[in-house]
Amino acid sequence: MSKDRVKAVVMVEPGRVEVQEFPYPQIEKDAMVIKIEMAGICGTDKHTYKGEMILYAGTEAEQRGVFPCVKGHEVVGHIEEINGTYLDADGVPLKVGDRVTVCPNIICKKCWYCRHVFGWPYCANNKTYGVYFRSDLPPHITGGWAEYMYIFPGSWVYKVPEEMPPEMAVNIELMVVTNNVDRAKGYMEFASRGFGLMDTVLIQGVGAMGLAHLIKARVLGAGDIIAMDVSDFRLNLAKEFGADYTLNVRKTTPKERMKFVKDLTEGRGADMVIETAGIPDVLPEGLDLLRRGGTYLEASNFVDAGEVTLNVHRHLAAKNVLLIGSTNHPNTEYYRTMKMMMRYRNQFPWMKFVTHQFPLDQCKEAMKKSFEDESLKVCFVPL
Repeated sequence: MSKDRVKAVVMVEPGRVEVQEFPYPQIEKDAMVIKIEMAGICGTDKHTYKGEMILYAGTEAEQRGVFPCVKGHEVVGHIEEINGTYLDADGVPLKVGDRVTVCPNIICKKCWYCRHVFGWPYCANNKTYGVYFRSDLPPHITGGWAEYMYIFPGSWVYKVPEEMPPEMAVNIELMVVTNNVDRAKGYMEFASRGFGLMDTVLIQGVGAMGLAHLIKARVLGAGDIIAMDVSDFRLNLAKEFGADYTLNVRKTTPKERMKFVKDLTEGRGADMVIETAGIPDVLPEGLDLLRRGGTYLEASNFVDAGEVTLNVHRHLAAKNVLLIGSTNHPNTEYYRTMKMMMRYRNQFPWMKFVTHQFPLDQCKEAMKKSFEDESLKVCFVPL
C-alpha cells in the first residue's frame, strides 16, 4: 500500500468491475481522507451492477449512477489526513486517527428541503458517495471500495467506538436505514395504526437489509416475526437473528403463504409487512398478506427497478393501508444506532452479518458472491 498511488475497485460499466490505481488526492480546505478498514457491497451497488442506476427517480434529486465510479458507501475507517478543521455530526472536532463512518449523502443546505425537513437528507441537490462522482475525475476515490476514501467538506461524519468489530461497524449505515420502523411506531397513537407492541411483523426478503429490519422490529417490541425469502441459508440466519417463522418462497405457493399468515393471526393478516427484497414484484403479495388498517413499509427499492401493477382499491383503499416509503435514512440517527448496536451486542449474532470478505484484487469474485443465495453482506477489506 503506497500513499503515492491508491488502489481501488472501479465499476467501469454495468457488469464489469476492475482494480485501478489513482493518485493520492490533493485535499481541499476542510476536507479529509480516511483509510478504509472495511467497506460493504450494498444492494444499490448490485442494482447498478445490473444496470439499474436511477436514484430518487421523478424528484428534484434524481441522479443516475455514473461510470466509471469507485463504489461503496457502507464504510468504516480511520482518519488519515485533515486539511483544516472537520467537525463530526454533533459538532465535535475530529482528529487524525479517529475511527469513523460517513453518511453517504452530501446536501446543499440551501434548498427548500434542507431548510424545512430536519434530520432527513431530502436535499433537491443531493450528491451521493459511491454514486454521483466519476473516478476518472479528481479526487477519484469517492467510494469505500479503495485503500483510501476522500471526504468532502461538510459531510456528516461520525466517530465509531474502537471496541465495535468492523463486521458490526460496516453495517451502521444499514441499521440507520431501519428508522422506518421507528417512524411506524409513532403512528400507534392514531387508531392503532403503525407498529405496536407484540404486533405480528412479516419481512419480505431477509438479506442484510431484511435482517437489519428484523433486529429493529425485535428491539422495538415485535411479537411474532415471519421471514420470507428464496434462500434457506438466509432463512436459517433469520432464525438465529430472532425470526419465529420462516417461509421459503420457492418451496411454497402464494395460497399456502396466505393460509399460514392468516392461521397465525386469527384470519386477519400481518400487522406490519416490510419489503426488503428490493424487487417491485413482491409488493402485491405483501399487501395481500397485510391486515386491514395495517402498515406496509416499502424499505428496499432504493433505485428504479421497474414497475408493478397494483389494484388500488383491493391493495390500498379497501384495507385502509398505511404505506410508508423510503429511499433514504436520517443523518441524525447514527450515534443513537451505534448505542443500540453496542447495547444489544450479545443479543444478536452480529458477526454473521458479514458472510464473506475479499481483498480489492478479488473484486470480480466478490461481486459474483454478493448475488449468490448463500451470502449476506459481502465486504472489501483493503490489504
